[in-house]
Amino acid sequence: MESKVLKSMMKIASQHTLNVVNNALKPYNVQSPPIKIQPVSNLVDVDYNTPTLLQVFNQNKDKKTKQAFGLADIKAFCHKVIESFNPEDKDCAIEKLGVTDQGFLTIKLKQQVIEDEINNILKNGLNYPTEKKQKIAVDFSSPNIAKEMHVGHLRSTIIGESICRIFEFQNHEVLRINHLGDWGTQFGMLITYMKRKYPNFLNEPIDLSDLTMFYKESKKLFDEDPEFKKTAQLTVVDLQSGDPECRKAWEILCEISRREFTEIYKRLDITLEDFGESFYNDKIPAVIQDLKDAGMLVESDGAQCVFIEKYKNQPPLFIVKKDGGYGYDSTDMACIKYRLKTLNCNRLVYITDVGQQPHFDYIIAAAEKIGWHVPPTTRAEHMGFGIVQGEDGKRFRTRSSETVKLKDLLDEARERALEKIKERISGGAKEEGAEEDEEEKENKGNYTKLSEEEYLDAAEKMGMAAIKYYDLRQNRISNYNFSYDKMLDTKGNTAVYLLYSYARLCSIIRKSGVQSEELCKIIQTQGFKISHPQERIIASLLIKFPDVLDQVTEDLAINRLTDYMYDLACKVAEGYRKYHINNSEDKLTRILLIEATRQVLEKCFYLVGIKPLEKI
Repeated sequence: MESKVLKSMMKIASQHTLNVVNNALKPYNVQSPPIKIQPVSNLVDVDYNTPTLLQVFNQNKDKKTKQAFGLADIKAFCHKVIESFNPEDKDCAIEKLGVTDQGFLTIKLKQQVIEDEINNILKNGLNYPTEKKQKIAVDFSSPNIAKEMHVGHLRSTIIGESICRIFEFQNHEVLRINHLGDWGTQFGMLITYMKRKYPNFLNEPIDLSDLTMFYKESKKLFDEDPEFKKTAQLTVVDLQSGDPECRKAWEILCEISRREFTEIYKRLDITLEDFGESFYNDKIPAVIQDLKDAGMLVESDGAQCVFIEKYKNQPPLFIVKKDGGYGYDSTDMACIKYRLKTLNCNRLVYITDVGQQPHFDYIIAAAEKIGWHVPPTTRAEHMGFGIVQGEDGKRFRTRSSETVKLKDLLDEARERALEKIKERISGGAKEEGAEEDEEEKENKGNYTKLSEEEYLDAAEKMGMAAIKYYDLRQNRISNYNFSYDKMLDTKGNTAVYLLYSYARLCSIIRKSGVQSEELCKIIQTQGFKISHPQERIIASLLIKFPDVLDQVTEDLAINRLTDYMYDLACKVAEGYRKYHINNSEDKLTRILLIEATRQVLEKCFYLVGIKPLEKI
């Protein structure tokens, strides 16, 4: 029966290579460990290679002769394996094995295997359900109530949305958690100031349009007025005790903030469910009792703490503070228990800056010690990231040294994208910024352009795409310099280049004159056939898409997906320079490859949170 889901070609190639290696090892009564293979994307005759044979050779090497299996070196061993390979085996996906100078075994898939999987994509779309479905809680974004979202929230929000989409594409159940900073000592300060500035706030509407200024004013009083500070501290106790007036003030602050957050999330196409710190407040006493019963709660200088031997050089977790109050540590312990024991999550992912990793490592270790977290049955990890810097390499701030508001940053990206679009269209520039090639000559003067009415929508999509892609393509744990010019560049590894590449794919399909109904018929009756070496390179890269996603979710490295997108766009651009499409006798099969590429790139865009443009 024909499979309607994508296959992991890496797993297939690994298993078939293992069969070949074990067949060669039969005379020696030796079994190979699982074959670890890695993709190769720039060679016509190689799809994967593996260093595992080097491991097998070294493990069986004679200490005196330095030989294994009577063979002098690893290359001789690889050739021995190749000799035992039967390329006529119809059940084997491998066409050819080879060896590199370093002693790596190279693997080339059969052309029919590649063509079949491209036709699978064309017939059935992109479906890749995981073999083992999990319930995964992803904690991301997490701004603070009464403060505007700023550039510091950018990475957590963008990274979190993307990794959630990738998990969901793999058919995991994903909980998208917004751990809002909606509780704690700062609310005593804010509520006290609200009562002072708006004494009738319970009965009259108030204007808190500038929450940032409101916060600064209340913080100034807190720092400078001892009486205000004392009142604010007592107000926290009232809030935690459920005082109706304090609760109402707290709800007003939360609602105003949520409205502002929603606007940002809408522009960035972010989906979250709010589980603020306040949600866990009534769960903390049970956690304290659990820790006491487990003998983990230790008094230290009047506070109740948890110490983990592995982190003895770090401060402990303060579960109950000296004054009897709760803080971040107690909330996060209640949080991890709730996610693991009540929600029954299999995997937890916390997305914050790398500076918070020691805290989350401690929380995870404490959860493991008490028995809530049981690796490898459950998995909990901190997905840390570096900070966003200005082009000068320092913290990204405004000219007045203020933190950059996220709304202002998004507005600026949209305006700059709009300028780029107008310049490009008025200048009659080519769609993908490359030299004029064969396909371009055929379509010269026949590109589909945006109307003026579509400029603003396109600019919004391009601006948001530029910011997201530039962030996601970075090494996650590294700091990076924020540059509008670099992220909006039409050449190189940018969202703009990829958007133009996608628009060009759509343009070629339109100019082909092949309607969607006809395309479906061609897929069913004729199917895709490789007709040029460059087509094989493109097709073999397309079918590696599922394996890229497996690597992303295993290592939490989204930049592997962005690298794949850019590599794919570049390979397609090379194809344009090497062969015709719409003026070729192989037009139909090449249009099918263009369509398969369009589908994969469109899915990639979705997974990194980008809305593609079919014309620019």
